[in-house]
Amino acid sequence: MTIEDLIKKIASETALAKEEVASDEGLLRLQKVAAEYQGEYRLIWSEDTLRELKNKPQRTNHLSGVPEIDALTGGFREQQMIGIGAHSGHGKTAMGMYMLKQYERLNPVLIPLEQSSEELIEQRADNGQFVPRYLSPKKHESRVQVDWIEERIIEGIAKHNTKMVVIDHMGYIDAGTRYERAGEHIQIEKKLQDIKHLGIKWNVIVVILIQLNQLDETVPPSLKDLKGSSAIRQECDKVIFLWRKNTLSGKVRIYSNHTMFSLQKNRFNGINGNLGLDFDFKTGEYLITPESRKWVQDMETIARSEVDADDAFNG
Repeated sequence: MTIEDLIKKIASETALAKEEVASDEGLLRLQKVAAEYQGEYRLIWSEDTLRELKNKPQRTNHLSGVPEIDALTGGFREQQMIGIGAHSGHGKTAMGMYMLKQYERLNPVLIPLEQSSEELIEQRADNGQFVPRYLSPKKHESRVQVDWIEERIIEGIAKHNTKMVVIDHMGYIDAGTRYERAGEHIQIEKKLQDIKHLGIKWNVIVVILIQLNQLDETVPPSLKDLKGSSAIRQECDKVIFLWRKNTLSGKVRIYSNHTMFSLQKNRFNGINGNLGLDFDFKTGEYLITPESRKWVQDMETIARSEVDADDAFNG
């Protein structure tokens, strides 16, 4: 008897004895049916899974090589999806390029949807900034579906043993005709589920850049500022926010080179936290300096003081 036959027989028994299924007699009948099955079951005990895991090679935590970032994130693993959210102008693409550089050994694939790879390389070369070594589609596409992304991933794996894919950015991925009438939240959820499935299916790290819908750029963003925030929180294994310190002078926004790297979702070990980075416009690198550490610590101190003051007032 196959497992399909067993399921059919149990369904048949259940249909014939709906009133008896929850009774002792009904359960005994189902147990008797199950006892006839000698093949492979689809259920497995947790201790058996634990035993199998112990016998498997340990999964690698791929580190960026920046001690402070690695201490905070714990590194990235294959099959994880890392969401990086920021406003336009706050460093999403710059961080994506920085990640490509730090993980060059993984032969990463960049799927550039907002700008072409040629534009990105030309801009960085003209500014004297580093150009990471990565793979990207020869022809630029500004709007793609997940199947198209999967084809690029397969090519990278087959030819270059790719272990990381960076997608810039989620807003340019088409959810497909199946969900064209669905609301924006459902479309975002389905896109993320499909992208996450690619990471699991092809055993690669997926880094996906995400635009924020936060209106006030003068304060650091949080998970609620993500478009489709509940879906992103659910599907991403780690969510990182980038925020450049800025002030508004009249109608002109003035940006500092201070950037907050804020890990606000970490499914791996639950550790969250903030880092202060300085963006070096000459090289395109992110640096950790005494100044960058201090301004983030100062912001955290102010935030804690405000929370304590609110608690005291409400108490």
